[in-house]
Amino acid sequence: MNTIEKSILLISATIALMSCGNKKNNGSFELKGKLINTNGETIYLEKLSSTQPIVVDSALINDAGEFEFIQYQPKIGFYRIKLNAQNFAMLVLDSADKVNITGDLKDLANTYKTEGSPETKLFLEYQDIAKMRDMRLDSLNKVFQMLMEGKKMDNQRMDSISELFKAPYEAIVNPSNEHLGEKIKQNNNMYASIMAIQALETDKFVSVYEALDKGLTSKFPEDRNVKMFHDVFVKAVASSIGQVAPEINLPSLNGTEIKLSSLKGKIVLIDFWASWCGPCRKEMPNVVKAYAKFKSKGFEIYGVSLDDSKDRWEEAVAKDGITWPQVSDLRKWDGEVVRNYNINSIPFTVLLDRDGKIIAKNLRGEELEKKLVEVLN
Repeated sequence: MNTIEKSILLISATIALMSCGNKKNNGSFELKGKLINTNGETIYLEKLSSTQPIVVDSALINDAGEFEFIQYQPKIGFYRIKLNAQNFAMLVLDSADKVNITGDLKDLANTYKTEGSPETKLFLEYQDIAKMRDMRLDSLNKVFQMLMEGKKMDNQRMDSISELFKAPYEAIVNPSNEHLGEKIKQNNNMYASIMAIQALETDKFVSVYEALDKGLTSKFPEDRNVKMFHDVFVKAVASSIGQVAPEINLPSLNGTEIKLSSLKGKIVLIDFWASWCGPCRKEMPNVVKAYAKFKSKGFEIYGVSLDDSKDRWEEAVAKDGITWPQVSDLRKWDGEVVRNYNINSIPFTVLLDRDGKIIAKNLRGEELEKKLVEVLN
């Protein structure tokens, strides 16, 4: 019962170069503070990028625990001050901010407070929502693990316990996500919301994504991160429930291209998987079972492999008893289909009605069978 993977894929790789010399920057920006438990350390200001944080300034902490960064003039973006890679404080800075930071140098992440940065203030409010949710989930997960480890269980019994925990899990996550979604809507032109919204599923929070896209595009029309977010939003909406599934036209194992749209008129499950994906291979017997049970009733599967080796792909198809249409561009995560369907992990499934519209996502096992009984009747 893991929460959605957090990532910072939308952070720009472009940075401004640090100026030379020791004169304070000419802009209105200020970044200073006072920390306890210091001993003349040097701390660093980093700008986050899509690859790794890049140091843009440094400051020496004086005997009173005070410091000030004087060389760097930021543009809007995600930053952090750090003592080392394990001890840092996240910031969202803009060029006109006058920021004052307090905290304990021994534990920056859990003690720092800021004044003068509205974006960082909002970022910390989002962080508090996540911490509260994760604390409650951690308690639930401990109970779940105790039950799972207490007895030897077969798959059926494990599934039964997982189903038992589904309701309390959703009772924690759903209200938290609703709260987060409302807060993002209220702050739909704030840069910090870019990171926060990544915890929300596009299909369930389309209106929140739409509001944030509109607000950010209006306020930061030339910002690279905002443009990237807009691109992600457009693709996510295009592959959301209720939309006609984006076309896929890729080669099969014998080299013949198969269009997804050629299967219109049937209930189609697009199954994104790969030979190297352990959970995909574990789930495959359930998919094979569903195919055998419902194929004669108008059900079809369109397998899309995220492999990069045709030999391993072909071997897995034979070993797992896959008999439905299979396609792949052998580009793993770099294929256009991954972007068009906003895929972050596999196994991942998309169920289409007879008109090619998306009606469900990520159905597996019994949930898939129940849905097929419903739509094929």
